[in-house]
Amino acid sequence: MKRSGKSLVAIALLLLSTITPTIVKSQEEKSNTFTFTEFQKDKAFTPIVAVESWLTYTTDAGKDDVDYADRGSASLRRLRFGAKGSPYKWLSYEIEFNLDRIGEDPYAAIKGSYSGLDVWKAFITAKLSKDDLLHFHAGYYWAAISLDYMASPWSVSSFDKTRSDWFLRNFMTGKGNGIETGIGFGGLKNFDGFGINYQVGAFSPAAFNGPEHANPLLTGRVMFSIGDPEQKTYKVRHAGNHWNARNGVTIGLGGATIGKVDNGSGTAFDKSKAYGADISATKGGLKVEGEYYKMKREAAGLEDFDGTEWFIRCGYNIPVKGTFVEPTITYDSYEGEGSSTLFKQIGDDKTFDIGVNWYLNRDKLKLSLHYVDQGGSISSSVGNFIGMALQVRL
Repeated sequence: MKRSGKSLVAIALLLLSTITPTIVKSQEEKSNTFTFTEFQKDKAFTPIVAVESWLTYTTDAGKDDVDYADRGSASLRRLRFGAKGSPYKWLSYEIEFNLDRIGEDPYAAIKGSYSGLDVWKAFITAKLSKDDLLHFHAGYYWAAISLDYMASPWSVSSFDKTRSDWFLRNFMTGKGNGIETGIGFGGLKNFDGFGINYQVGAFSPAAFNGPEHANPLLTGRVMFSIGDPEQKTYKVRHAGNHWNARNGVTIGLGGATIGKVDNGSGTAFDKSKAYGADISATKGGLKVEGEYYKMKREAAGLEDFDGTEWFIRCGYNIPVKGTFVEPTITYDSYEGEGSSTLFKQIGDDKTFDIGVNWYLNRDKLKLSLHYVDQGGSISSSVGNFIGMALQVRL
């Protein structure tokens, strides 16, 4: 963890130790005892285990002028393990490790950027208000501004998270998962037929740390819900499937900015920003969602970088004997132009995904069968594949 990241965490812990007892004490001052000191043994530790296995058959793959043979491939796409808990009524934590892409064929038409063992997330959340209006986060977590940025790969209806949003995460943080060390606030307020969610944060992307400049990545996102709320209680990430129980629309607005960067190893720019909007509309079993985000970066003496990413995704839940069958379709697109010195992803990338998901135990046990068609000028290898996935979460 870089020095600026450690500084953010140190400031966060100091702020937390200073303001939390005061706020919680004021909430409990009418009681005979302070409940913020009571240890919740039954909620202090919950193990996390999640496994996703893929079987794929690749066609029409190749690189440059070399055509690859069509091939089947079996791999462990994701293995996540860790723990979460709420040892005190006002304090919760999550820590998770990843061991991804085990056994993946390098010539298969499968895209991804992470493999091996690493820390996936590690952060704490302090509830600073009696209601859900104010929460404080500190640690290693998502610098999220968009719908799919905030989505969990375990809950999206497409075969995987959209490739287009991968470019947004990479642009903002310098790496594909978009997780960085930082601090932030978030909360929600629901009224009758209307709700507001928000998150703001300050992060320290390791890819942009340098000796001459130490500017934080500032992020913000606000969501307006009409009808049933997106969330009834505040969480950092949102549910991907409401199991036919929600009738509502959520419109999100997000943005991020970082000042001058010079990391001493070739990544340098004067300013960088991303902004856009997204929507999620649910009516019983039908869910339609999408996002549109712009990326801009500039530096003296170089052509400005200008990028756009967007997607649209639609799924429909069909109840079948206590399970849900979900036909789904997704299209995502990315285009980037300008200086590759500012952002190396110059060109286009497009994905069409159609398939069906069978939720045997909601999002705890899921079986998927999809056809994924991929194209564009950016990928080192392009191809299409039929994929079957099994997700198990404990």
